[in-house]
Amino acid sequence: MVTEMGSATIGGISPALSANAAKSFLEATDKEKKELQIKYSTSLSTARKDIDDSARRKAEIDVKVARLRDDLAEYRNRYEDIQHRREADREKIAQWTNAIADAENELEMLRARVHEQEVKELQALLAQAPADTREFFKNELALAIRDIKDEYDYIAKQGKQDMESWYKLKVSEVQGSANRAAMESTYQREEVKRMRDNIGDLRGKLGDLENKNALLEKEVQNLNYQLSDDQRQYEMALNDRDATLRRMREECQTLVAELQALLDTKQMLDAEIAIYRKMLEGEESRVGLRQMVEQVVKTHSLQQQEDTDSTRSVRGEVSTKTTFQRSAKGNVTIAECDPNGKFITLENTHRTKDENLGEHKLKRKLDKGREIVFTIPPNTVLKAGKTMKIYARDQGGINNPPESLVFEGENTWGIGANVVTSLYNKEGEERATHTQKTIQTGI
Repeated sequence: MVTEMGSATIGGISPALSANAAKSFLEATDKEKKELQIKYSTSLSTARKDIDDSARRKAEIDVKVARLRDDLAEYRNRYEDIQHRREADREKIAQWTNAIADAENELEMLRARVHEQEVKELQALLAQAPADTREFFKNELALAIRDIKDEYDYIAKQGKQDMESWYKLKVSEVQGSANRAAMESTYQREEVKRMRDNIGDLRGKLGDLENKNALLEKEVQNLNYQLSDDQRQYEMALNDRDATLRRMREECQTLVAELQALLDTKQMLDAEIAIYRKMLEGEESRVGLRQMVEQVVKTHSLQQQEDTDSTRSVRGEVSTKTTFQRSAKGNVTIAECDPNGKFITLENTHRTKDENLGEHKLKRKLDKGREIVFTIPPNTVLKAGKTMKIYARDQGGINNPPESLVFEGENTWGIGANVVTSLYNKEGEERATHTQKTIQTGI
């Protein structure tokens, strides 16, 4: 809550002292502001740099993980391709083994058929030839059969060797392919294991970086909260300073007015003393004395009228003392209430934040119990650092929101010795007050 007190009484503060106090307060406020900026700018820059480094590292790790995943998928595809090729070679070996077995079986059958056919032909020849011839041909036939058998054995042996060499070659090729596939499979398994280990390490590092990033973000959030609090306290300090400056200016103006009144009184008293001195020194007649007295009374009456116009009597029958008090819960305060009831001024003391005063109520209670109520139109926004005057009807104001409004319900806000003006929000909560008390005393 910001509270301002003002009094139109004579004080002992000189304008020079007030100016020095205001200057010292401004210098202290500026120094505190610079210290706060230096204190938190370094922390914020360091936190932002750590966050940027964490984001960059996280991006690099994501790229490495994606590349490793692509490599893993490629190795997996190659491994599956080699497995398929190995299965296909095994099927080919089985087919070739079956083909060799079928060829050997067919070869044995052909041998048996050829042998049987030759035996039948020789038996037929032997049956037709004479005994000597039969014996001769029998020997020749035995030799021929032996030669045929030897040649057949040689051909069969050669074919078997060729078949075995071809079979061994194919088997060696298949075994080499299988060994290569097994080696590649082993290498791929080791590579996959290494990649999984790397991925696990990267995930651990990523988790650590994410935790560090979360801590840094939390620290930045706390610093932002603290900065907001410091800014709010700084705004409150500025508002207090502005209120103090306004109060000191008002007191200075009051002191100047009182000093001027005292000077005027001194001049009047000097004139009276000079007249009385002439009365004592001169030998004027009763008529001259009456003229002097009338002159003194006329001068006294003129001075009293001038002081009454300035709302203060220095040497009259009545002395007027006016005291006012202002308070606010928030940024909007009642800055001024016209003594003649022409207008009321609202002020937004915040430097950056606008305030929505739509449907707020302004109540003014006079000393006789009368209460004047005015409701501010909806969607009326008072800009930061701006003021808004609310005029009574026919008091020279124009309806130009949000700078000025006209209260058409009353032609005056009312005057009195004890006047309380209050501002309420839509929920009926009192947000600002302005209290004015006027006391008249005789001298």
